[in-house]
Amino acid sequence: MLAGSTNHTFLSGRLNLTFNDNGEVTAYSGQPVLLENSLAEDEDILNELEIYRPEVDRVNNLTAGALQVTLDGSTASCRHEECNFGNLITDAFVLYMANQSAESWTNAPIGIANGGTIRTTITPYPSKSVSRGELLAALPFGNQVVSLKIKGKDLVQTLELGIRSDGETSYGEFLQVSGLRVVYDRSKPPMSRVVSVKSRCGNCDVPIYKDINLSMNYTIILQDFLADGNDGHYILKENTFDRISTDLGDVDVTQWYIQNYNPAFAEIQGRISFVTDGEVQIFSSKKLLFIALSCLTLNMF
Repeated sequence: MLAGSTNHTFLSGRLNLTFNDNGEVTAYSGQPVLLENSLAEDEDILNELEIYRPEVDRVNNLTAGALQVTLDGSTASCRHEECNFGNLITDAFVLYMANQSAESWTNAPIGIANGGTIRTTITPYPSKSVSRGELLAALPFGNQVVSLKIKGKDLVQTLELGIRSDGETSYGEFLQVSGLRVVYDRSKPPMSRVVSVKSRCGNCDVPIYKDINLSMNYTIILQDFLADGNDGHYILKENTFDRISTDLGDVDVTQWYIQNYNPAFAEIQGRISFVTDGEVQIFSSKKLLFIALSCLTLNMF
């Protein structure tokens, strides 16, 4: 029995189980197998793959658009703090849905994506172009984009779940956001680290941010992976309603955004910040932007 692997099948788990006549496990053993070059490739499988390679190569080489900047998809950034790739993806979710709205600028002004869904950085230089294959490598899981409704108090608890482990686990539960401004305090116990949340209005002429209303319903855009409660985000499965699936995946929506805002640009905007020694800091993996707010009053939930 093969049980799990790391990224790109670098490790495979071999698990041996012994059952009795009643179908009960009586013994087990196992170990990880490093799939390195000393293991011979299966010629039959390689020949089968060659049948599909021309079409795969054709799709991978399609131009998805152009980028003005590098999209940072590193684990150190996207699973711990605001990253510009996460900003672009969640902005893409929101603006794609806004493009379908007829009554106001949008009825779904908030987008979220778990940091673990972003698997690599895209560097567009020197040509600035980005291919479909590069987007598929960065977002490889084929997640569908969905919308759903959630109460403000449950949205806050969802943000708490995203910061609960402080990056100490292998999960990618930390949330990248669009339409939210969140302040965390990592020094607090898990599930009490959200200091404040402001949300962007949707049914308004000019979008502004206001303190989140814990009793109000909010429509958010996200991947079905999160909506199904994965990476520990059970609230998004159990305490939400009016879920609507689109016919597009996260790669499709991200590509739509890049093509329509060509060349696409994404930056660190202070959507996510952290309290340290009574001051709010906005972190970037390449440089530190420090905002000293000595007189800041933080409103706790």
